[in-house]
Amino acid sequence: MSSVAENQIRTAKALFEGYNEYTADAVLRVRADNCIHVILPTTLNRPSKNNAEYREFFGPLQSIMHRFETTIHKIVNDPVSHTAAVHASGKGDSPVADYKNEYAFFLEFNEAGDKITRIEEFVDAQFSQSFLAKVKEYQAKQQQ
Repeated sequence: MSSVAENQIRTAKALFEGYNEYTADAVLRVRADNCIHVILPTTLNRPSKNNAEYREFFGPLQSIMHRFETTIHKIVNDPVSHTAAVHASGKGDSPVADYKNEYAFFLEFNEAGDKITRIEEFVDAQFSQSFLAKVKEYQAKQQQ
């Protein structure tokens, strides 16, 4: 039987494997039904999203991002508090711009450590704002 610590590490890695697959189903695979995803810093004014809202947000990005790849640089795991912090980076190709970002993910897990109940994702605010603006502009042109 796996320990909670092992489960949390496995689940954290599986989250990033889901981003590498770059489908909404893959990204949501290890999230608990009640998982909430928060984007930080708060100055970005991005609302928290439940799984359904995150799927709606992520869906349109699937057609824009190509060859997305994440790299985990460090995981700090605390099985007692059912939390982990992950330093990661991501890169990908898209018709709007090359994507290259760095993240700190703060994850909360269920008691068994096999599902994520909360994600606090700290992104590069300047890059994130610029890239999402380009995505929206691209999507608007595609709909014309």
